[in-house]
Amino acid sequence: MEALNRASPPRHQKPGKFRMTRALYHQLGERGAFEGLKVELLEGEIIVMSPMDAAHAYPLQELEHLLHVHLPPGLRVRTQMPIAPDDENEPEPDFAIVPAGTQREGGDATSALLAVEVSNTSLRDDLQRKARIYARAGIPEYWVVDVKKRELVVHRSPVGERYRSVKHLKDLSEVTSTAVPGLVLDLRNIFIKR
Repeated sequence: MEALNRASPPRHQKPGKFRMTRALYHQLGERGAFEGLKVELLEGEIIVMSPMDAAHAYPLQELEHLLHVHLPPGLRVRTQMPIAPDDENEPEPDFAIVPAGTQREGGDATSALLAVEVSNTSLRDDLQRKARIYARAGIPEYWVVDVKKRELVVHRSPVGERYRSVKHLKDLSEVTSTAVPGLVLDLRNIFIKR
């Protein structure tokens, strides 16, 4: 907690939000501050994630299988691993498609071609905060699987803090990635039957 004490704002500073850095976030994690919690750092705030229920887990399982089966050669699927685009963000997308060897060669996972979030209870953060973070990081394509609406929200063409193209797809029979050449998925059966 010594780092937190050193990083605290001076007493004469006006009250406000404390912006967490990735370095401090990692120090707190190493000291057990988040033990038993699943957390992410988004826009300088520590977000505690909801426990995963079956409505989220089943699409995650099915999508992971499809990505592994249909992923073109030379690429890898990173599952729920951190991306570190800047000093105030460390999201953990459900999936990130990266060139093979990205981590081994010291490259950061912001070289991801596609980030995917399966969203049940975190839809607002996934469509707003994470979209801003991934756009700023220059990730060319970002998918949000909306479990409740059973649709896919496809974000493409990042510019600054937003994606120029955002489409809601209801027909999931042939979803084609523009950022991952050759990746075409049939997502109709990834949801739990009603």
